Amino acid sequence: MQRPAADGFIPQHGGYEGLLTYRKAVVIFRAMFHLAAKWVRLGSRTRDQMEQSARSTKQNIVEGSLASATSKSTEIRLTNVARASLGELLEDYRDFLVLRDLPIWPKDDPRALELRRLGAGNGDGTNGTDATYETFRRHIESPDAELVGNLMVVLCTQACYLLDRQIQRLERDFVEHGGIRERMLAARLQARDRCTPATESGAVGPPPPACPQCGSAMRLRTARSGPNAGSQFWGCSTYPACKGTRSCPAIP
Repeated sequence: MQRPAADGFIPQHGGYEGLLTYRKAVVIFRAMFHLAAKWVRLGSRTRDQMEQSARSTKQNIVEGSLASATSKSTEIRLTNVARASLGELLEDYRDFLVLRDLPIWPKDDPRALELRRLGAGNGDGTNGTDATYETFRRHIESPDAELVGNLMVVLCTQACYLLDRQIQRLERDFVEHGGIRERMLAARLQARDRCTPATESGAVGPPPPACPQCGSAMRLRTARSGPNAGSQFWGCSTYPACKGTRSCPAIP
């Protein structure tokens, strides 16, 4: 279940079970073990690589979704790792067919179109047809190596496309909303905005001046060191991005 957004700066995260990419990765992960057990020698380098690629695809989608709470860059990086692992697995399935002198069905082959229809879904990594292992069980567990191999090519190709779309969406979200650092800064500035400087008598003072360098609102600060230690001054609210200051007359 996706964690709801808090009042602070930590965004919604998790909820990977709702990702269509994750659900397809689960189907591919289970199907890979059935295919390998029937046709790929146990202990072979090829089988080890296929198992690792299938697992890496699923697990990196999970880890990326959970890491999104505090690092959008980590989420994007791990989703890219999942995409690379799936691309490697897709090539293994193509090799599976080629090395057995079995054809890779063209996209417009009626058999391929039927498999694509079964696994169709939305193109943004979420929602879409809730295809599960049961949807493809009779195909996956078929004794026909040509059918099983081409099914896996279709499923991996669809999942690669969906992961590409998911990565594009994550990139757009980052550009539009930023990451955890931007959220932390915004939350801190909002908290400061609720604290209006007041005089010693308790009367609310005038609004803060604008920064002479960037025009942003300024904040009342107190020097902690140097010859002016203890005295107040106006500092830019975007510090350390901007280091503009103004002198602050002493309150009589």
